[in-house]
Amino acid sequence: MGSKIILDERIRFIRERIGYTQLEVAQVLNISRSLVNNWEHGFVNISLKQLIKLASFYQVPIDYLLGIIDEIDSNHYYYINTMDLKSIGLKLKDIRKKANLTQEKFAKKIDTKRSSISYYEIGKMMISTADLKQICETFGVSADYVVGNTDINIKREKKIKIKTKEIKEKIGI
Repeated sequence: MGSKIILDERIRFIRERIGYTQLEVAQVLNISRSLVNNWEHGFVNISLKQLIKLASFYQVPIDYLLGIIDEIDSNHYYYINTMDLKSIGLKLKDIRKKANLTQEKFAKKIDTKRSSISYYEIGKMMISTADLKQICETFGVSADYVVGNTDINIKREKKIKIKTKEIKEKIGI
């Protein structure tokens, strides 16, 4: 199952689970109902700005909507009231530096342009949802941490366990 399909399904699942119509979600986010419908059916990509608003409204982590995690901590309140591009850029730069990569190599790992990485890091351009998801999956970081929803960057243990299992299978353990 592709990651885009996960996002589409989760946007709809959460909306239906909390009992909202597409129109009600659209009114809260100040967008058209047809845009919500298009997100839910995968006809258009959701911008990171809208994804953050949606996650805050639905009270779920961005990581859950993106399919990075599969469970939600119901005791945690998820809300972002501002989005600081410079702060996001500093976190992205820190992730890249910890991986000991140049902007060029970092860009190649997530299949984007080096210029995009440069713009993200200096806070000149909002990171695309697709690039954010790819960074999280490739480098094992939380999308909620990157965008400022939490100060804790929790490595995804599930992904590590899967990789360990795959390695064991390959070497016959």
